[in-house]
Amino acid sequence: MSQLVKNVIPKTGQRVTRLGFGSYRASKPIHAQALTAALEGGVNIIDTGNNFENGASETLIGNTLDSLIKKKKLSRESITLVTKSGYLNSVDIGSFDPNQDYVQLTEKSFHSISPRVLEKQIQTSLNRLKTNKLDIFMINSPERMMFSKNRRYTSAQLYKELSLSFRYLDGLVKSGTIGGYGVCSNTLALPNAADHISLTDILKACPNPANFVAAEVPFNLYERDAIVTSENDEKRTVAEIAKENDIYLMTNRPLNAIANGQIRVLVNHELGANGTGPAEHEIMSKMQTSFEKVAKLESDVMSELPVEEEALTAKFVWGQVLSENLARLSQNHFATRHYLTNQVLPALQKDLESLETFASELGSDQDLTAYQHWIEDYRESVTELTKDIVHYAYIDTLRKNNELDRILTALCPTMKDIPKDAYSPLSIKSLRFLMSHTEVGTVFTGMRDPTYVKDALFAARQELIDEEDINDVWRCPIFN
Repeated sequence: MSQLVKNVIPKTGQRVTRLGFGSYRASKPIHAQALTAALEGGVNIIDTGNNFENGASETLIGNTLDSLIKKKKLSRESITLVTKSGYLNSVDIGSFDPNQDYVQLTEKSFHSISPRVLEKQIQTSLNRLKTNKLDIFMINSPERMMFSKNRRYTSAQLYKELSLSFRYLDGLVKSGTIGGYGVCSNTLALPNAADHISLTDILKACPNPANFVAAEVPFNLYERDAIVTSENDEKRTVAEIAKENDIYLMTNRPLNAIANGQIRVLVNHELGANGTGPAEHEIMSKMQTSFEKVAKLESDVMSELPVEEEALTAKFVWGQVLSENLARLSQNHFATRHYLTNQVLPALQKDLESLETFASELGSDQDLTAYQHWIEDYRESVTELTKDIVHYAYIDTLRKNNELDRILTALCPTMKDIPKDAYSPLSIKSLRFLMSHTEVGTVFTGMRDPTYVKDALFAARQELIDEEDINDVWRCPIFN
């Protein structure tokens, strides 16, 4: 079995694999199994964040590494740990000054690049990760500061405060608490974005550029701006600026692309007995049954409610509403799941509370009990229907991704050989394609299941795709 290719971080000399373990949403035992499998497979760089799973991601990594080190299966020095700070919640801000230490983004979310906040979160990260050193510390999404709701925040102010943060981090490099630092940003490569921040200007704000060792940006089949420009674009890419300044470029979200304003998960796999989950016809049949059950419950309550309660009756038409919008809902399962979970189900709960209030005012215990039974049946039935619709939307995603898989194979024939037991051929091809860009040091991908680890390791062990095939893919209209 071939070894994983490694690249050198210029300013630290560490040799790290071009495939990295991304730990966003990692918190469960199976995720620890996946991390162990990745490390045993040769991966030696891990990316996490202080806010990931409210700290559970760092804790899982710390416990897993500690266990493997105690068993002498690896050494701490052989692993490069990358963590980040920036995102805060209501609990995090308790001891900080809102006028100096952080900004408010929404009712429950906040952001900070303040040295006082960094100090506390770095210590928390060290404790969770069970280490006395962070190899690379990243200020996470500093551009979010410009969305402040509680004070004016311009890009000029941002660079000024970043300079103070870097000066604080320089002290931690000197003490050996961190090996170096950098910035992780979603807009570093998007000069037209309202919250764009410039790597060049960030470096100008850095008192000691020798300690600024890395940058991290999104990179996938639909978001290539950090690495690839259009043929007539004369702007320097983030990759070019990074190379000129010996900055190690890391990328994230290789399989979670934002395409045409929507999140697209670049995964395809079989459904049914030999694949994952129920077969397509089973999903369709179950959804139809769910629609029928909801329709009957809605018909029942309409016949029971008094005519004068028209406003209340009109609330219980969720089956009809979802049926009429099924074609639109099927277009993107990620957006559909978000809409159903965060809008439909909360609205449903409010409607049912209104009905229960009405029933309690009838004065009859028998009527109240009957309505309560209906309310519970309707809540369960609509909730089950929303799950079925998400599964249905996922089918459409798989169809689109199967076509994308065929296109990639046609453009890059060397990628056609995939293991028969691969979970997602498209994911393997996407990762291999991204790791073939030598401008990229490490591609971090979410590997929360040993099955995903197996696919990713296969992709990382393959030869680089030649430049001509890479250019053919970028010229393909589907990716533009």
